[in-house]
Amino acid sequence: MEEDSGFKLLPKNESDKDRVIRAVIAVILIGFYFALPPSVNASIANIGLIVAGVLLFNAISGTCMIYRAFGINTCPIPENKN
Repeated sequence: MEEDSGFKLLPKNESDKDRVIRAVIAVILIGFYFALPPSVNASIANIGLIVAGVLLFNAISGTCMIYRAFGINTCPIPENKN
């Protein structure tokens, strides 16, 4: 029985490049959240923080639910060891 067989709740479907891009965007959005002046609408800042959280989760887990819904997989194809 192979290690990869069975049900995976969060299968990896992002390449390392996608993960780095998402992490960088998340850090930038978090920085904007703390750098914004108090006069900016709080709900706009909170939406940016939520988006940053989702991007950071995607970067850490390697799984994008939108990619999964559309059947997109940017992971490199593993070579067969046969």
